Amino acid sequence: MAIIGKIRSKAGLLIGFIGLSMVAFILGDLLTSNRVFLSGNSTTAGVIDGQKISIQDFEARVQQNIENYKLSQGKDQVDNQTTDQLRDQTWGQMLNEELVGKQIAKTGLVVSSDELFDMVQGNNIHPQIKQAFTDPNTGQFDKKNVLQFLKNMDNDPSGRTRAQWVNFENSIKEERLDQKYYELIKKGLYVTKEEAKRDFEAKSTTASARYIMLNYNTIADSSVVLTDADLKKAYNENIKRYEQPEETRKLDYVVFDVAPSDNDRAEIEKSVQELMTPFKETTDDSLFVAQNSDGPVDNAYHKQGTLSPVIETLMFAEQPGFVYGPYVENNSFNISKLNSIKMLPDSVQARHILFKTEGKDSLVVKATADSIYNLIKGGAKFEEFAHLSEDPGSAMKGGDLGWFKQGMMVPEFNDFCFNNHKGDLGVVKTTFGYHIIDITNQGGMSKNVRVYTVSRKLEPSSKTYQSVFSKANDFAAKNATGDSYDKAIKEGGLNVRNVESLKENDKSIPGLENSRELIRWAFKAKEKDVSQPFELGDKFVVAHLIKIKPEGTLSLDDVKDQVEIEARKNKKAEMLTEKINASGAAQSLDGLAAKLGTPVQNLDNVTFASPNIPNVGPEMNVVGTIFGLDKGKVSKPIKGEQGVFVVQVTEINKPAAPANYTDAQKQAELQLQNRAQYETFNALKEKAKVKDYRGKFY
Repeated sequence: MAIIGKIRSKAGLLIGFIGLSMVAFILGDLLTSNRVFLSGNSTTAGVIDGQKISIQDFEARVQQNIENYKLSQGKDQVDNQTTDQLRDQTWGQMLNEELVGKQIAKTGLVVSSDELFDMVQGNNIHPQIKQAFTDPNTGQFDKKNVLQFLKNMDNDPSGRTRAQWVNFENSIKEERLDQKYYELIKKGLYVTKEEAKRDFEAKSTTASARYIMLNYNTIADSSVVLTDADLKKAYNENIKRYEQPEETRKLDYVVFDVAPSDNDRAEIEKSVQELMTPFKETTDDSLFVAQNSDGPVDNAYHKQGTLSPVIETLMFAEQPGFVYGPYVENNSFNISKLNSIKMLPDSVQARHILFKTEGKDSLVVKATADSIYNLIKGGAKFEEFAHLSEDPGSAMKGGDLGWFKQGMMVPEFNDFCFNNHKGDLGVVKTTFGYHIIDITNQGGMSKNVRVYTVSRKLEPSSKTYQSVFSKANDFAAKNATGDSYDKAIKEGGLNVRNVESLKENDKSIPGLENSRELIRWAFKAKEKDVSQPFELGDKFVVAHLIKIKPEGTLSLDDVKDQVEIEARKNKKAEMLTEKINASGAAQSLDGLAAKLGTPVQNLDNVTFASPNIPNVGPEMNVVGTIFGLDKGKVSKPIKGEQGVFVVQVTEINKPAAPANYTDAQKQAELQLQNRAQYETFNALKEKAKVKDYRGKFY
């Protein structure tokens, strides 16, 4: 059973999902959506290659994978976050089956029983098998351990071990099939010698140049007047940028923060103040803190430099029993009491023998530890029993843990080592099990203090929550339309936040906790609708749906803000080009620079394959022009990304042509192959016109 535990730890291995190499990009932005409810279809979770997947069938697969996950991880329950992840993985699994699986079936590819045997116990062991069956003490893999496990797995009467193993085998078979399919595609890619030559020259040929640049920022936006024709031209020039694969929403929202009121603050401060006297008088500081504080009990001793700076100087100057406060720190009202002072070592060296209690009878483990402790106490050598330790790292070194400082070990282990003396031996129970601890050395004694702190969080009261909710609810009720909403925001000077392109399957909105319900509202609402208040963490949010942006090429009106930026850049480029041309013929770059009052700058060793200008950024038009100019010739004005440029080539350095371009061919083919898997899956997905409607149900 220990081996299956190792396999469990390999996240997702036993879930039986798609090939492991697919997960990274299937769960990314490959998912798309549509508005299926508009056609009256309220039971479809998605469409893959024309095949509708009902929400019932999808949820059945999800539940199956949840059960597989619980089986593989040894859990009875699955939290909401994991359930969401399993839903996404299930969708990825179904995509892979329909898109890649059908292609694999056409090829006739299979994983034979001999091939599976070879991956499990043959000459080409699967890496995950090697990991699971490697001896942690020696770092060596032994096939005998695999065989032993397979022989004994049916000894589990529940059948869980066999089920886990079957899921694991299925996952590595699916992974191997995917690998074979993509390997076929990769091997079919070819780069010609001419392509390799051009690629080699683009990467290896360097150019140096001198240039001047007139930045677009030198012209104020307010001085640029845009016409409808300017906008239409900029829109058409960049129309590919305005395509979107799925419908999105544009909305804004007003936040009503639920923060403690002045009255809340006063009440909390008063409650802490009232604890001052009983805290001074109590004889059990730890219990008092446990009963009265919102924070944890800290029983540790602290040396100078490790306490809160608010109280450290006081606590190291006063005597036990001193109480300070109330003071505000970490959004809490606090009172602190100096409990005791001790001289303690700064660091300790120790060795231990660990007997783990996980899955064992604790009393039996304790009896074993006690018996060996008594033998060592009676004169037996510690190192003679160190090999019995279930901490393999220290067991190989006679149990030695080396030197460690306060707080580096679990609390019980730490307290024994720092509160006792060199040469002390004892049995200590921690979350790991029972330790026989031998303190072998201590160093650097210094003053330490134990301070107990009662904290009360500065939180809004229920009255404050109700007051803020009433305010948000009143705002939503009085401004139920987009026009009144906009007017109220302007008149009230409210802070509005925007979401430009919200997708139906987005899990959250940045800056808002648990905002999935708000996203679902946005995809059920009509344009200009205003929501009721959503309680999201410590905020109430009222949202306004501004625009529904359909799938496909967005209209000029939908992307007007973006188009205006491009159109303004075009107009500035025209204005700066006219300014350059008006300065006279560009016979001399230096003369032109002098007339324009701008410096000549140098650009060294740029390549066509990496069209970047230092301190400017990507400038493909500029670098492309450089590689098309004769040495010494001054270019015409070039419209760039950040401004208008004029360049003069000073040097072109072409590398010596290799005897052949075989290496360049191989490198270029490798680059193609590295993209093959991702591009193939995207192509299959696009061809299949995948639609994802799951956002309507979850």
